[in-house]
Amino acid sequence: MPATGKRRALGQHFLKDRALAETIAEIAVSRGHQAGCQTLLEIGPGRGAITLPLAAQLATHGIHNFILSERDRELARQWSERRHEFPGMRVEEGDFLELPEEKWLSQAPLAVASNLPYSAGTAIVSRLARHPESIPVMVLMFQAEVAARLRAMPGTKSWGSLSVWIQNYWDVQKLASVPPGAFSPPPDVDSEVVVLTPRAPRVPAALRGPEAQKWESLLKACFAHRRKMLRSGLSSSETARNALVRSGVDGTKRAEALSWEEWNRLFAALPG
Repeated sequence: MPATGKRRALGQHFLKDRALAETIAEIAVSRGHQAGCQTLLEIGPGRGAITLPLAAQLATHGIHNFILSERDRELARQWSERRHEFPGMRVEEGDFLELPEEKWLSQAPLAVASNLPYSAGTAIVSRLARHPESIPVMVLMFQAEVAARLRAMPGTKSWGSLSVWIQNYWDVQKLASVPPGAFSPPPDVDSEVVVLTPRAPRVPAALRGPEAQKWESLLKACFAHRRKMLRSGLSSSETARNALVRSGVDGTKRAEALSWEEWNRLFAALPG
């Protein structure tokens, strides 16, 4: 199947490294099995580089439901025509970001595996990450720059609001660096596979609803001017500025230098 202009527009770079695909499948399925998953979700199966080893692994691990979310209409049609080859497979055509939750969460707990499109990787992981109680493991491939932000250490260049938000609820471990030559067509950037597993939150902020909005607004405000001291950077947000005063956190610090204990104090100082 040639790489058409349309598929380039969709941000599709098809994985052709079989060994890496097997590794992604083995970790997603084995860890999902250990956590009692009955469902595996793959976002963007494409030509099946990861899909086929996933299907083979599922058959031997007792995971009976296999959901494919495919945005490309032609690829979704092709997978739908092959459903008889894979017991338990269901194909959901369309953008995963618009797929109703009941279409993929109703059979939780579920494991997730994906070679994510570069253009939507951050948005997709942010949607998935709101459900740690339903997803024991995610094995995901991102543009290397995004993966670095997900697993960044405090105080480093890559540490930012996404790092704090994800790592508050998830442990993120690097699995593999992936060069452009592992794909067809090759992208202009390196990629990276990471494994995400839920953890007890460091800051007791909700993942959904008003509490979640408070936490996310605080992070955005604090990192909006990351090179400035907090007391200067928060000058445009009265709520965050007042929380800084009440928390006792040093206003001369930058957001990237805050400890988890200081994030806790800042969040606790927000009005109820």
